[in-house]
Amino acid sequence: MKQNKRLISSVVEIVLGIILSTLSFTGMIDNYWGGMGTALVVVGGIFLFRQIRYKTNNEYRQSVDVEVNDERNKFISMKAWSWAGYFFVIIAAAASIILKIIGLDEYVGFASGSVCLIVILYWLSYMVIRRKY
Repeated sequence: MKQNKRLISSVVEIVLGIILSTLSFTGMIDNYWGGMGTALVVVGGIFLFRQIRYKTNNEYRQSVDVEVNDERNKFISMKAWSWAGYFFVIIAAAASIILKIIGLDEYVGFASGSVCLIVILYWLSYMVIRRKY
């Protein structure tokens, strides 16, 4: 059932991407949406290919199932997300300071706002997960 939903969502992405790209090509919408449509076609195609391969190739299915359900991979994935979050906060905070020093005040708000947003998201997530566990 879950695989059928993924297959259908891939086809929907491809169709939506084709519609957006066609509308952009004809000039009915701007190029931004055309680029989004092209990206949807590519991503939908990759996901569709993966779903077809999953259904038809037993070795690939087993390797994907092991990768998805393996505790070590889940731990590595969570550790990678935490490192990415730390690096993002450090880089955005440093960018905020550097942008202020070099006088690009219009960008300081974006950098410092992103640090604030990620800290708030972390705090909210912590509160929810603490109650859950």
